[in-house]
Amino acid sequence: MKIVIDGTPIAQTRMKYSGKNGFGRIYDPREKDKRRIKEIMSLDFADYCFIPHPRVSFIFHMPIPLSTPKNRLKIYNSGLLKHEKKPDVDNFIKLYLDCMDGICFDGDQKVTLGYSIKLYHPHPKTIIIINSSEEVLSPLEVDPLTWFALFGKECGKCSSSEMDSLPDFYTPAQLESVQSNDMTYPQQRIVSSEIMPAVPQILERVSLFS
Repeated sequence: MKIVIDGTPIAQTRMKYSGKNGFGRIYDPREKDKRRIKEIMSLDFADYCFIPHPRVSFIFHMPIPLSTPKNRLKIYNSGLLKHEKKPDVDNFIKLYLDCMDGICFDGDQKVTLGYSIKLYHPHPKTIIIINSSEEVLSPLEVDPLTWFALFGKECGKCSSSEMDSLPDFYTPAQLESVQSNDMTYPQQRIVSSEIMPAVPQILERVSLFS
């Protein structure tokens, strides 16, 4: 399902301390915002039950700066320009996952994060995409490149038992075909011809830091 929350996305901030007349308290400066977000989520999720193994993706549409030059407005208004300034995307994710806990799922430690990104957009909002996944990782939950890095022969570290556990149906071409039919969470298509050359190169770079 999809939840859309209008308005500029809100990032989690540090707890604050307030003291008066010798008494102090720790409080969350985002508490009021969280109550509003939870009310919206409760209405949108009213007809659904808790998702046991949720996979959550976020799209944060950030406001376009008023100081944007006119010759750059077209790319800003396209909704495709990445927002690469503060706040960090993980601070946004933290706040919205906290709000979803107890409404969409029971415990955000169960969440698998999907694709999450910040983009400039003329209409600021937060789009949350929630999918139900299985307890065991499926190749449809990740892009083919990640699946190869986890379980493919290219990693060079799989035991015979791990190789035997690979799904019989899985080949790059078959996975590409399944993904092209919109069966991923959401669709993440990668051309199979680009997978094989890329995997060894990436793993070689990773090995330099291990």
